[in-house]
Amino acid sequence: MANKFYSDEILSSYDKSFSELQKIEKELEGQIVSVDRISELAQRCMPLIQTCRAKLKEMEGYVDNVLKEA
Repeated sequence: MANKFYSDEILSSYDKSFSELQKIEKELEGQIVSVDRISELAQRCMPLIQTCRAKLKEMEGYVDNVLKEA
């Protein structure tokens, strides 16, 4: 699952992936960023977003099952 930007440890954790996304957000908000840097940051965001989406979808399924059993 690891890619050129992040380790398996980061990409297997919602909290770590979300934290990395927040760091990228702060960089984008804190200064004028070149188009090249924006492109790089966008590439870095994609695996993090995919991890967060997958973890949220997994949790949604878990909650749905718990609610069905209740």
